[in-house]
Amino acid sequence: MLLLSLFATVYTPTAWPRPTVSRISPIVAQGPSKLPQLYVYDHCPFCVRVRLALGLMGKKHQLMFLANDDVETPTSLVGKKIAPIWVDADGPMMESLDIIGKVDTEGYFKPASGRTDLKAWQKSVQTIMRKLQRPRYVKVPLPEFMQKAGRDAFVNNHQMPPFEKAEWKAGGMPLETKYAKYEEAFAESDQLVAELSQALLELDSMIYSTEYCTEGGLSYDDIDLWARLRSMTLIKGLAIPPKTRAYLDHFEEKGDVPLYDVMAL
Repeated sequence: MLLLSLFATVYTPTAWPRPTVSRISPIVAQGPSKLPQLYVYDHCPFCVRVRLALGLMGKKHQLMFLANDDVETPTSLVGKKIAPIWVDADGPMMESLDIIGKVDTEGYFKPASGRTDLKAWQKSVQTIMRKLQRPRYVKVPLPEFMQKAGRDAFVNNHQMPPFEKAEWKAGGMPLETKYAKYEEAFAESDQLVAELSQALLELDSMIYSTEYCTEGGLSYDDIDLWARLRSMTLIKGLAIPPKTRAYLDHFEEKGDVPLYDVMAL
């Protein structure tokens, strides 16, 4: 794969996006296709929310992968470094649920149920997930991390437990030390994988069916949950229970957002 600051691809609901490598500005990227654009980081669950929703609705768009250290592009669009960003004829907008709400003009998704059990489960595995996911993000060929500057930006700004964000970003810890903390977490994988595998048994009982997690049909519960579970497939050796596995596979196919099994570490 080639080094880049942006990957530009035209999304279709039936095909894995194949990147066209170029260094482009947002103005050039709009081009003659007139398709709306979605600027994302591949690993970002908020970006995945929008990608999944658009895929399920069959909304054709141009998918733009931002480099993780690219401040200029998002700032030129919405005034700060953030993703996802949706750009259509009305101009750019941010915030994943606002984007989905704008595009979903026919009420394709039921409202969020407000379930507290799913939120509590996510919170219970937050530390484990960070220690398993974050080292892997910067080890595999995700588009936002294809250049060292992108990986450095991520490691520099995303704390490794038990550090808190403010402590991590205060400026006193050298980048080399932060990378070392990531490696220490990666070295704990065997124990952490066992713990997360056990926790997934609890989640499996919370998922109503392979097609939606909450009784009553497809909803924003699924948009949020699947987007957060997707990165688990980057973890080699994780024992994902059958219903949860089928749930992941279902939305990978229907939403056309690939899982990470082929690059699991």
